[in-house]
Amino acid sequence: MFDLEKNEIKFLYNSNKLQDREAYGYVLTLHNHKINELDISKNDMTPTQFSELAKKMNVRIIDLFDLKSEYFKKNIEGKDINEEDLLGILSKEKTALKTPIFVSENMVKVIEYPREIISMDMTF
Repeated sequence: MFDLEKNEIKFLYNSNKLQDREAYGYVLTLHNHKINELDISKNDMTPTQFSELAKKMNVRIIDLFDLKSEYFKKNIEGKDINEEDLLGILSKEKTALKTPIFVSENMVKVIEYPREIISMDMTF
């Protein structure tokens, strides 16, 4: 899922979040790139795909979670949950994933501010 061709971008976002939709709009303006979008609010990801994403990002599974989300604060924060269970939670609770995530052949990045995509176009 995350093996990309040259000039291909995989963009994971949650269309239920305004900031994610805004970032997606900026991604669509990138020149000379094939955009593969994945709206996690409408599409499911498997535990294996989340595991691949964490590996590509070089982070732990827990680092894929949005630490600011209500779900994380109520159900995960401060609890000892193994990685297999965390992967299952990400598959079922879509709001728990930290988004948007920009994946290209050369980089994987969680987008903090939608406008940062503009400067990214010049760097790759």
